[in-house]
Order: sequence, then C-alpha cells, then structure tokens
Amino acid sequence: MTEEVAADIPAEFEDLFHGHALAQIATLRGDGTPHLTPVWIDLERGRLLVNARADRLKAAHMQRRPDVAICIVDPANPYRYITVTGVVESVEEEGAVSHMDRLSARYLRVRRYPWLGTGERRLLFRIRPTRVSSDRGDTEVPEPDL
Repeated sequence: MTEEVAADIPAEFEDLFHGHALAQIATLRGDGTPHLTPVWIDLERGRLLVNARADRLKAAHMQRRPDVAICIVDPANPYRYITVTGVVESVEEEGAVSHMDRLSARYLRVRRYPWLGTGERRLLFRIRPTRVSSDRGDTEVPEPDL
C-alpha cells in the first residue's frame, strides 16, 4: 500500500479557509457509506482543522477511519470551489475549546463559542490533504433564456 503524500492548498483558495464559508465534510460510516455534514473549517501550516464535539458521528467516523473529503464553495461565486481529499493525521482534545473560540470569532463575531455545554468534550482534527481540485469560477455563465 502506497501512502499518499501531502498536497498543497493553492494560495488563491486559502481565503475560503479563512473566511465565512462553511465547508462540507464527508466521513465514512462503519458500513462504508458516506456521511456528509457542514462544518466550520480552518487552515494552519498546510493542514485542515476541523473541530467537533466528541460525541458527534463525524468524530467517531474520523477516529475509526481517517479518510475524509471536504468541499468549500465560495459564497460570493458558487462556481468557485475547492475540494480536498485527505487523511486525519491527529486528534487532540487539548486546545480544542480555544480553537472553537477562534472559529466563533470568525464565523459569529463573538469572543467565546456560545454553545459549549457543561462538561462538553471537543476534539480538534488535523487533516493532511492528499488530493486537491478546484475551479476558479471564472467561466462566463450564459444569460437565462427560459
């Protein structure tokens, strides 16, 4: 079995990982079928960061089988997007709540993640991209004629 090497996120698409766009993450259930869910996304030193409550299905799926796919569509141009296939490299509980606070500042413009429950455990997943595809969305769309 050949391990896939890391793929780079093109600089012209990094804004999608630092803006307000939601990502869709596909994980794999135990039976091999895909599970798709929207998530907040982050990018740090070439790794995608996904933060999840420890009791969520996506968290269990990523811990059981680390293969994932992520898609982000530019809210300003739905024809501009990036898809990333990757592998979960690490899962950490330490720092996950403070990371969620940083995401809340970006996505909600609040200092603290407002929905943290008492005793809630959060996990921070670091994903190494192995395949990246994208479209700049600069194709001219025809005028409607219907």
